[in-house]
Amino acid sequence: MNAPVPKPIRLLDSATIDRIAAGEVVERPASVVKELVENALDAGARSLRVSVQSGGLASISVEDDGHGIPFRDLPLACERHATSKIGGSADIVTIDTFGFRGEALASIASVSRLTLVSRAQGEEVGGMLTLAAGQVERREPTPRNRGTTVRVDDLFFNTPARRKYLGTAAAEQRAVVNVITAYALANPEVRWCLLADGETLLDLLPVDSLPARARELLGPSVMEHMARFEKGQGGLSVAGLASRPTWTRGNRTQQYVYVNRRPVRGAALSQAIAQAYRDVIPPGRHPVAIVFVQVPLGEVDVNVHPAKTEVRLLLERSVYSLIHGGLQEGLNLRRVAPPEFDGAALPTAAASADPERLEGLLAGLASAERDYLERRFGQHDDKDWPAGQADLFGAQGATGAGAGPTAPPRAGDELLQRSAPFWQLHRTYILAQTRGGLVVIDQHSGHERILYNEAARALGEGAASLSTQQLLFPATLDLTPAQVQAFLAHEPQLARLGFLIQPFGGHAVLVQGIPTHLKNWAEGQLLLDMLDDLADSGDAGDESRKALLASYACHGAVRAGELLTVAEMQNLVDRLFATDLPLSCPHGRPTLIQLGLDELEKRFGRR
Repeated sequence: MNAPVPKPIRLLDSATIDRIAAGEVVERPASVVKELVENALDAGARSLRVSVQSGGLASISVEDDGHGIPFRDLPLACERHATSKIGGSADIVTIDTFGFRGEALASIASVSRLTLVSRAQGEEVGGMLTLAAGQVERREPTPRNRGTTVRVDDLFFNTPARRKYLGTAAAEQRAVVNVITAYALANPEVRWCLLADGETLLDLLPVDSLPARARELLGPSVMEHMARFEKGQGGLSVAGLASRPTWTRGNRTQQYVYVNRRPVRGAALSQAIAQAYRDVIPPGRHPVAIVFVQVPLGEVDVNVHPAKTEVRLLLERSVYSLIHGGLQEGLNLRRVAPPEFDGAALPTAAASADPERLEGLLAGLASAERDYLERRFGQHDDKDWPAGQADLFGAQGATGAGAGPTAPPRAGDELLQRSAPFWQLHRTYILAQTRGGLVVIDQHSGHERILYNEAARALGEGAASLSTQQLLFPATLDLTPAQVQAFLAHEPQLARLGFLIQPFGGHAVLVQGIPTHLKNWAEGQLLLDMLDDLADSGDAGDESRKALLASYACHGAVRAGELLTVAEMQNLVDRLFATDLPLSCPHGRPTLIQLGLDELEKRFGRR
């Protein structure tokens, strides 16, 4: 085999360099909005008007009333590495503006048709500059008030491979809404207006405080559960608003973290919030939080990520401790230690009559068996679900993942006595005796499968909607801008699932009815959790439908830790075995296991 001929090293042409740089900074329309908004804020803008068409895929416009760009400097503003924000390398470590590389306009212009209109203070007339794929097409005077307008049309028109990876217009619009929400929270003194296809989505007048702006964006009902926190130490400080443990979300979409007022992402910062709440909210739940971290300019490196969404904190451990401590102290999150029982003592008659006392005495033994059950249900990392467990009642013919018994079992076929009570273990597992031993059902996973299948049928063509339970007191929910978009995109499907919802002015909705079989309405948190999930899922046909079904089933199902009556347990088992896939939840985790008599006898040394 002939060795490949080495190719000579050569410099790339400027157009290719510009497109590579654009790929690092401009990922989607929301990236363009972010860069242009940061430029406007750095220019001292006190009013911003952002307009998008087709989610920004067709056009993006950002207008501001900042100090403007002199006519002579318009071409230079669109050159790479041209900036007014730093003068040399020494300034990089003490940068106090959002941007400084001088790449944003150049990068955006290289992959779009860009029009820049600006008028600087002191100039009698403004100027206009138009570019296509980074090449100047026209430059001329034009009237304008002080400030700058940047219009971006046909994003990625000259890089079609990039364009095909973008989401739908609705998904890109939601991303733009999220960007504006993040910057509006951090800049309450600024007027913000966001329009999409001519419709006003946000119109926020300047306010004098973070709580006032948060009330506009998160809603009054959320603010009722928010508390202020602050803490400082050694030149570092942290302050903001966070929800009490009584109000949590199903994901982190309503957590906003800023370093020196710059919105950032960071695993360590998110972990500090999670750990502060670890002992006071259930696993899988997340607080609403708006966290502002202030550090000396020389202690943070904003040059880590091309889009500047991630930062490197030189004192990361100190910042972690500050966030953790500030939240715990400000919201009083430190858990009080429970009373200790004498585990060596045998239960007395009085103790046996007190379930809580007895539970404390037997906690050691119970935790070992619970650990075993959780491993069997795949809730630990060392998942050891045996392949043969698909044969629930001993039937032969399970051939692989997802395969079931040759004859689908029914709840009444194998339970020893239909009138016998079910047992609930740790308010998490349902136990029932069978002819062959014992069945243990994960109540949350089982109910998830039930709700998922029922909802899937309701969304099928020509199918009847799920039944609705009227609320005695209709609930008014305040939605975030992203939740509003998710609601509008999925309103017909939500109605078919049994939700009776109507707009109630502004960002509020009135919920008059909910699906009959939901267990966790929780004063509206269920619907808010679903809308959070849908806001992140996009809306691409079948994937959007699956996201809606999975979110409905997960948030609506009975949870681990909830007490069930015997009748409720029997109803859950009956409905589970009426589904076509009773052995697994929609996430693929098993809903139940069987402990056969043979296995029990081995564990007790009878064999």
